[in-house]
Amino acid sequence: MSVIFKDENESWRINFSSALWATDKLHEIFSVIKDSFLSDVDFVAETKDFVLFVESKNSNFKEAKHKFKPHETEKIISVARKYYDSLVYIRSLIEDRNKKKIYIYLLESRNGDTNLRKSVRNRLKDRLPFKLQRNDGLYETMIDDFNVLSFAEWNKRFKQFPAERLKNPVTDNG
Repeated sequence: MSVIFKDENESWRINFSSALWATDKLHEIFSVIKDSFLSDVDFVAETKDFVLFVESKNSNFKEAKHKFKPHETEKIISVARKYYDSLVYIRSLIEDRNKKKIYIYLLESRNGDTNLRKSVRNRLKDRLPFKLQRNDGLYETMIDDFNVLSFAEWNKRFKQFPAERLKNPVTDNG
């Protein structure tokens, strides 16, 4: 069965067909709560080895709906919160409590480069539960891996879930 999701700007699509299951519907699921305060990641996919949480932000093309500054504290906190809120729900769907939990922030922005992604990763990592889960007495990890990737980096790391560009990026002339 084909499971292909597009980012919010329909500038990229990712093929999750090789996953055990995948969803892009957390927003709809969370909306059953009146005046929901929950935030959600864009995509979740489960494989035999891990559960993948994916948040995607791409403003690297002319028609982008949202121009944003990835370094803004408010944006960093929002991206971290999306993981926590999504994890609470997804944990109830996963049978294997020891399955690795991986959070990927796909980030494409004008003038975005490796240094920008590394800086955003470092600011975000401090807000994710890596230090929290060091406490004794936890029965499972809350997060095992996190990274901020471009779509090209995604395609190298997650070959089983290929991403394809649908819109051309903004250039310095563009």
